[in-house]
Amino acid sequence: MAGFAIYAFFRNIDNMILFQIFPKPENLNYLYFKVKTDTFWMYLFVFNLPHGLWCFSILLIIRAIWMHDNKWRIFYSGIFITAALSLEIAQLSETMPGTFDVFDLASYVFFAFVESIIFNLFIKRRIF
Repeated sequence: MAGFAIYAFFRNIDNMILFQIFPKPENLNYLYFKVKTDTFWMYLFVFNLPHGLWCFSILLIIRAIWMHDNKWRIFYSGIFITAALSLEIAQLSETMPGTFDVFDLASYVFFAFVESIIFNLFIKRRIF
C-alpha cells in the first residue's frame, strides 16, 4: 500500500503498465504532488522504494502461504524474483515501458534480504 501511495502522490503515473491494461481512475491525477528528485535520497524514495516495498510484501505473502513447505516457498519466491528482475532488465531493450535502473535491482535484492531477516528474527522464533 505504501508503494502505491508513493506512486499516487509523487509520480506521474500516466505511463504505468497497470493503466495500459486497466482504465485509470479519473480523480487519481488530483493526488499528484510534484517533488524535486535532485537529491540521491529523494530519487531513491520516489523511484526505487515502491519496487522494494512491493518485492517485500509479495515475498511475505509467499512465505505466509507456504510457511511450512520450504521447497514450494523457495520455488515460488525464485519465480517471483526472476520475473521481477526480468521485467526490469526488459526495460533495457524497450520491450517493457519504463527506465532501466540499477537501483531498482538493488532494491529488490535489499528488500528480499530484509524479508528473510525479519522472518528469521521475529516470525520463525514464534512459530517453530
